[in-house]
Amino acid sequence: MKRREFIKSTLIVGASAYMPLARSSIQDTAAISITGEEIILQRSEILELMDALEGNILTAGDYWYNKNRLVWNGVWDKYPALIAECSSKLDIVNALNFAREHNLLVAVRGGGHSISGKSTCDGGIIIDLSRMRRVSVDLERKIATVEGGAHLHDLDSKSIPHGLVCPAGVVSHTGIAGLTLGGGVGWLMRSHGLTIDNLLAVDIVTPDGQLRRASLDENPDLFWGIRGGGGNFGIVISFQFKLSPLGIKGNVIAGARLYDIKYAKELWDFYYDYTESTMPRNIAINAGMWNTPDGEEGLFFLSICYSGDVSKADRLLEPIRSFGKPISDNIGTTNFLDLQQALDKRNAHYRKYYIKGRHIDDYDPKMNEALLERWRPQKGRFDTMRVVRFGGAISEVGETETAWSGRNAKWDIEVGGHWADPNLNEKYTQWGRDYWKALTPYCAERIYVNELMDEDQAFVKTSYGQNYKRLEDLKNKYDPKNLLSLNANIKPTV
Repeated sequence: MKRREFIKSTLIVGASAYMPLARSSIQDTAAISITGEEIILQRSEILELMDALEGNILTAGDYWYNKNRLVWNGVWDKYPALIAECSSKLDIVNALNFAREHNLLVAVRGGGHSISGKSTCDGGIIIDLSRMRRVSVDLERKIATVEGGAHLHDLDSKSIPHGLVCPAGVVSHTGIAGLTLGGGVGWLMRSHGLTIDNLLAVDIVTPDGQLRRASLDENPDLFWGIRGGGGNFGIVISFQFKLSPLGIKGNVIAGARLYDIKYAKELWDFYYDYTESTMPRNIAINAGMWNTPDGEEGLFFLSICYSGDVSKADRLLEPIRSFGKPISDNIGTTNFLDLQQALDKRNAHYRKYYIKGRHIDDYDPKMNEALLERWRPQKGRFDTMRVVRFGGAISEVGETETAWSGRNAKWDIEVGGHWADPNLNEKYTQWGRDYWKALTPYCAERIYVNELMDEDQAFVKTSYGQNYKRLEDLKNKYDPKNLLSLNANIKPTV
């Protein structure tokens, strides 16, 4: 029997009446070890863990199991043996200790937004931080403290009304933890840096079950590694971020110009030429296309966010506003909190996604030919892609100052699609892979690790470049058994 079938069938057969939190539903449970072996977790052991937690343990016998096992990317329909719904730092310690003692496969879930499905697993334990979403803001010190299960909106809604911001992602239901540990790309990165460049400290449980503080002054090696090294070195309980002033009460000038897609070639040429010029660092501009699932061709967009002096906006944005003949233009004053939620519906939970990205170091027009040649509407699939400009504050941090690799990349490209029908998973996943095979020659051999989809560990090693050896040393120190392997994995060598 295949491993996935073994797990799924054993969980279902062992399920009793659907009663939330009923101890009677706990049975001996089939599971998978970190080395892929089939193991059995004894009922008494699971109950002992349940008694130790302030939060809950869910198994297939619980009413909420089938809902709570789901993650944002519906392609990953997996069946964990246990879901540990943690409510405190002690819960995280106990759940991680349980996993280590049983050599159990571990997935860590904050917002559950992992494109590559690393926040879930078949047969392992999900250490779920989604109950831990508290955010506190110290207005005098301009510092935010954020729990590991918080979403971007939890932070934004506490800071932006005060005209303060931490640069983060662009979809408000993204988890802070995964976004930050991978680097943190968003609207304000050119002016304020990546999310990790605004990180002051973390409280983290390392795989040995120890609670540690990591900052420039405490465990600085660990602090270096978590800034771009993903979830390889522990589970972050809380983050401490520096906040920066933003506009008047958090207002910016933002919006999009939409064009007929027949002008895509001219628009791409304009975008790359303009963004490679002396574009002010307080302007973020994304270009991209989308096709709608009705089978008709979609639109080309230029999206901008200007966070500088309002009196200079017209002059600085004139090159964008004067190019081409858009179908619509809604660029204007908007609250940054609203901008952060503008893409939420296009990134809805539980649809099936194939999305992948790469850095771009130099512009080659042949990439546009490869991109446009394959850009065909497909019934039932919403195709989307975008290119964002890096530079500015990102490139002012040295390549080895943090684990994040690609400080001198000029752009980042992300191409993919999403659909609702699970019967189309294989077809559209293959479409995505074929698309990327054509685009790869024009991109860097490096990725923003939060855009991983199905790359192997060898590509992760290549992507981290000169930082990989140091990351490997940290992995050997903090996680020599690779207990935390579901991430952009740094494989230990001890």
